[in-house]
Amino acid sequence: MTSAHLEPAVPAATRGPSRGRGPGRRAGRRKIAVLEAACRVIADRGADATRFADVAAESGVPVSTLQYYFGSREDLLVAAFRHASSAEIAALEAEVADLDDPWDQLEKILTTSLTGYAPDVPGGGRLWIESWHFGLRDQEMRADALRDNTAWRQLVAGVVRRGIERGVFTDRYDAGMVAVLAVAAADGMASRCRSATPTLTPLAQ
Repeated sequence: MTSAHLEPAVPAATRGPSRGRGPGRRAGRRKIAVLEAACRVIADRGADATRFADVAAESGVPVSTLQYYFGSREDLLVAAFRHASSAEIAALEAEVADLDDPWDQLEKILTTSLTGYAPDVPGGGRLWIESWHFGLRDQEMRADALRDNTAWRQLVAGVVRRGIERGVFTDRYDAGMVAVLAVAAADGMASRCRSATPTLTPLAQ
């Protein structure tokens, strides 16, 4: 699977008509920096407790500019989640493409999906938990979460199909079903890692 099947690495919230190449690019980079700052705040404070003022303090961008960029706090949260998800998946696709062995590719996907879920590790895992929690009450975010889950399953299924074609994996089971089970297992293990299960790590056998 290629990144053409996924949302662009730069989210819709960062795109728009450019007022000349230089200023437009600078504005785009500034928005991306703001979204990355918002992701750090969300991972640290939680989505419900994240305010424009918190993101302004983290990013150095005034609240008035954040409101101009995103409108509402909720739109800022959705844009931050979208940016983090699309950037992570695009990066993972590139890393998987650099590996030749399907087993190595599959291990890379699954270990990446579990990165950052330990209670004392900031970032990644906390951000996704917050996105799922936010999606329970926000229909747009819920649709994004479902789309992201589909992207992960498609990435796994693509690796399994290539492994079957090369004779590395058996064709006893459907690649799509293997992907569903693999992603479900990773999600379950992630929740246990987040709960500080002492004997469970992302590389547990």
